[in-house]
Amino acid sequence: MLFRTLSLLRSLQGAHHTAQDARARIQQACDYRWLKGQLPHGVLAERMTRLDDGTPAVPVVVPFVATPERRRGGRWPEDPDERERCYVEGGHACRAAGAPGYRTLESLSQGLVQGGMAVLKDAARFQYLDERGALRLTWRRAESLPSDLAGRLGRQLAAAGSERHGLFLLEVRLPAAAGEVVLEGDWLDRCLDRYRRILPTPKG
Repeated sequence: MLFRTLSLLRSLQGAHHTAQDARARIQQACDYRWLKGQLPHGVLAERMTRLDDGTPAVPVVVPFVATPERRRGGRWPEDPDERERCYVEGGHACRAAGAPGYRTLESLSQGLVQGGMAVLKDAARFQYLDERGALRLTWRRAESLPSDLAGRLGRQLAAAGSERHGLFLLEVRLPAAAGEVVLEGDWLDRCLDRYRRILPTPKG
């Protein structure tokens, strides 16, 4: 199964892949699919921002109750003041927020069952976000949230355990205008594909 996995990925991309490369692609695709599923639970932040390449972006904040299990996954400091000064980015942010890890041989075959080309496309979408610093996870006490964000997160703040454990806030910066954003996975696909197509091609 491993050789079939590597062979398919090699044929799709025309490049040599080690087992580690294949696992990384599958992990990126799984992270992206997890993110798509979480997006409808997010809220738009009022402020505009930019991606690391300067593209104007809208921040979407997806909250999670910061249970002890999630905090252990990210190795967060015990001291609350110190914890609020920390953050995690990229795929590590997804994992610390609760995304499952798919780094086993079984996960490679699972990814291929879903379609090899679809795996590569989802991995590329996640890479776009990761390479532009669009994913960041922070921990906040409910009482330290900005008032505008606290109002938007009213329902999530009322969730069991949020006051005791605090909230993880996964900020996803999306290359779009505020009026364009639709908190749905299919819209996320279209948004990222559009901006990935207009990126300049790197020179030799």
